[in-house]
Amino acid sequence: MHTIVVKIKGLRSAACVSSIEYKLQQLPKMEAVHVDFVTSEALLRSFEKINIEEVKAIVEENGFDMEVIEKPTTQRRERTPKDNTVFYSGLIFFVLLLLELGIYFFKYKLDLNIVKLAACAEMLLVLLSFSLARKHIASGIKQLSTDVPHMDSLLAVSCSTALFYSGYQAYGVMQGYASEYDLYCAAIAGAIFFTLYGKKNSRMAEQIFATTPQSSFKLPKGTLLINDEEHILSGNHLLPGDTILVQEGSVIPADGLILDGSAEVNEAEITGSSALISKTKGDEVFAETVLKGGNIKVKVTATGKNVKAVQLWRMAKKYAQEPKSMQRLRQTDKIAAIFLPVVASISVVAALSWYFYSGDAHLAFKVLASVMLGAYPCAIGCVHSGALLSINKLATSQGIVFKNQAVLEQLYKISIAIFSKQNSSANNSMDLVQLTALNLYVEDALPEFLPDGRVRSVVDLQPKEKAELIQSLRRGGERALVYGNRISDMPLLASGDAAVAVQNSAAEQFAQIVLPQAEPKLILNALSISRLLNKIYKRNSILAMTFNILCLPLAIGVWYAFGGLLLEPILLAGVMLLGGISVILSSRLV
Repeated sequence: MHTIVVKIKGLRSAACVSSIEYKLQQLPKMEAVHVDFVTSEALLRSFEKINIEEVKAIVEENGFDMEVIEKPTTQRRERTPKDNTVFYSGLIFFVLLLLELGIYFFKYKLDLNIVKLAACAEMLLVLLSFSLARKHIASGIKQLSTDVPHMDSLLAVSCSTALFYSGYQAYGVMQGYASEYDLYCAAIAGAIFFTLYGKKNSRMAEQIFATTPQSSFKLPKGTLLINDEEHILSGNHLLPGDTILVQEGSVIPADGLILDGSAEVNEAEITGSSALISKTKGDEVFAETVLKGGNIKVKVTATGKNVKAVQLWRMAKKYAQEPKSMQRLRQTDKIAAIFLPVVASISVVAALSWYFYSGDAHLAFKVLASVMLGAYPCAIGCVHSGALLSINKLATSQGIVFKNQAVLEQLYKISIAIFSKQNSSANNSMDLVQLTALNLYVEDALPEFLPDGRVRSVVDLQPKEKAELIQSLRRGGERALVYGNRISDMPLLASGDAAVAVQNSAAEQFAQIVLPQAEPKLILNALSISRLLNKIYKRNSILAMTFNILCLPLAIGVWYAFGGLLLEPILLAGVMLLGGISVILSSRLV
């Protein structure tokens, strides 16, 4: 048996539907054709392979357009080209660091031509580093025209200022003044390297948490009976009036009425109750329920959106589209929006102060460049991304999968947990005692050892009633964690702020946290992981800013005014290195 589903564009009336159905039914070996006027989808079922071109020709002859939406494919997955940008930017940074270190100690002992050659090499390498970050620098410059600059804007302004100063100094070296060798090329390359490294980790994190929503609900396969011949067919391709055979241990593929036979049916996926129900001739059965004893013949009465399981899925999709209280933390761009005008103001004021105080334009230019670049927290881009990757590895090692970054970041803030009663392990006393701190709802009889009122029972609620309960709690300011595994729990999961399900369960597609087994204690582990992530975020943020804040007085010239040093280029490059490495190492300490 071969089936396809096509989209027919332009259907205007029931007469159009009847006409198309009749003409498609005339194709050789066509067993059944069903056109849905509401969805404009046509299901074609044939004993032989369907010729799509013949179908398309008939549809187009009637003045309509056609698109195949369910068709077997053998597409090869395209490989993502390897990006070596971070590697090359890091290589340039460390080459420049070594070069500047050597020149700093030996520039008066080396031949002038070698010093000139080194200056030319530094400028060439830093321009190459700029080219590696050209997209981000161009984006940052473009963003300057708006009211809200982001981190790329800070990168572009800081590095460009230091580059102009370094170019000015390199020109002095080429004129024969070795003392002018005061280039910030290594620091610029360091800022670019750690920025690109952070962005690469961010892309990796986004790929980890990227999920593809299911566009349709896939019903299980069933045995279709046509003239006493058996044909294996997806439940999505059954039509009203079809007769199907369901054997012991099988999942029923469609809603219908029993024509012959009797059996025990487990309807837990639809009703939430694991009790076996006796079914006999004339009784109604539902898709996704399991036959535990006996064999039955069923007449299909509902297909497509009329199937009860599909209705629960559609209800869940509706709740899933509503906004959640847990949003991703995007602090770096907020920092840049404040940091850029502040740093720019400090650098300009410091430069002008030194110019009017000393009359030395060269000194003022150096202060401007050193403050702008020295205040740029190049490691800020690694604060979140590096921690996310490390924490995700920790969660995976425990079998816990986070499918949503916002939930991972803010799970520790939940105030209520709601468990569906079909989770038998939810009655584990130790786990419930710990979870009562969250104000726990359990859809079952209340344990006698928890009389404090923090645990409430929500018994015999319908799926929509469960979802509405959560909605009302959330409107009251609560952040709700929900736990369920069956089709009847889909609306429950879709309406919560943080949804938890077990791996390979029916409701997994609506969960942001997936557990390897039905064990509530693992939810406590997930909460601990979320708290640890935020602890690392805070630690990384402090490290990313500390080195820059400490070197700011040197950059402004506070110590220089009392006979000390300004922020020398080699020292600034060291600050970039220490700041970036400290954040990277901190992210790995989980």
